[in-house]
Amino acid sequence: MDIETVKRILNPDISTMLGVGDMEVTEEENTLAIQLGHMVTAKVLESGVDTVVPAMRDPEIPASIGQFRIVPYAMPASQQPYVVDDPVIQARLTRVYEQEQTGQLKEPNTMVVACASSVCTSEQALDDKPQNSGERIVLYVCGGGFVSSDTARLKWHYVRVSQELGRRVFVPRYHVAPAHVFPQAIHDVYTSFMYLMHQGFRTQNITVLGISAGANIALAVVELLRIQQQPEPSRIVVVSPCVDLTLSADSWTRNRDTCVLGYITVENSHSMPRVYYGDVEPGVDVLAMLRHPLLSPLFGRVHAGPPLQIHSGTCDALADDAVALAQRVPHAELITYAGRNHYTIMRGKQQLDTMYAHMRRFIQTP
Repeated sequence: MDIETVKRILNPDISTMLGVGDMEVTEEENTLAIQLGHMVTAKVLESGVDTVVPAMRDPEIPASIGQFRIVPYAMPASQQPYVVDDPVIQARLTRVYEQEQTGQLKEPNTMVVACASSVCTSEQALDDKPQNSGERIVLYVCGGGFVSSDTARLKWHYVRVSQELGRRVFVPRYHVAPAHVFPQAIHDVYTSFMYLMHQGFRTQNITVLGISAGANIALAVVELLRIQQQPEPSRIVVVSPCVDLTLSADSWTRNRDTCVLGYITVENSHSMPRVYYGDVEPGVDVLAMLRHPLLSPLFGRVHAGPPLQIHSGTCDALADDAVALAQRVPHAELITYAGRNHYTIMRGKQQLDTMYAHMRRFIQTP
């Protein structure tokens, strides 16, 4: 199939601009997305989405709808070195911490600040400091299969989230594989959380929202906050969470024909978890390592964390991850959407209206 036909059917510019996206997915589009997802998995994971997928149109957002800005953030001087129980992961965390501390990262840390006009129209709308002592915000951890974190590509979406949830939205652009492997993304998002605390935001006023691989990173960051004995966010919302990187859930094979996510077992070095982990250290059992809570939050202490809301489609390859996560967290709320897969769970106005209504109720509950 030629590229122009693919563009016509998927129409990424319009669906993204509308907020991932109000246009309902057609059967033709869903079928094509599934075919493409299964075809390009290995190539994309080897190269990284941001180097394979060309940048989409980036129309400006009218001031009547909202505002958007990319701001730098840095590791606060008070951020302490990591201390974890596994020596291999300890060595990796120490390395990324020291790289940032000594300024070795070539690309600076940045985050999106998005604000709908219905939330705030003042000159301070895009500041990275609280507008008042009780301001409530959303820390959004975008998805992308650990190989994409192009936050600017979804700026309309983040303004839409701000409008729907009634809060300013902060989106860290974390470094991605294969150039930057585990635990760089976790460090980046952890640092963004610590930075927001340093800027004056109170953790009890921060809701973390994670999508797909971003849900994995978000929950791993909360696990790391717990390990480091740091305050945790007030609430967590995850959509299509990828929380078990052993890929052992039955839904990976059960929903293979109904979901855009291609399935490559972890024994294959081109699989999503292996690309995210990177080169395996000598003597390390990679399957056992992938069960570590910072890689697979399902096996961590998620039951001891903040209130959790989970959104999942019944046709998603990650459907069983969501169910298992809900079973591990007694206070979790699991919301399922019949017939939705990883590609369609955030598409269609009625679907999005329903999802955002659940999120608003959850994050506004005292």
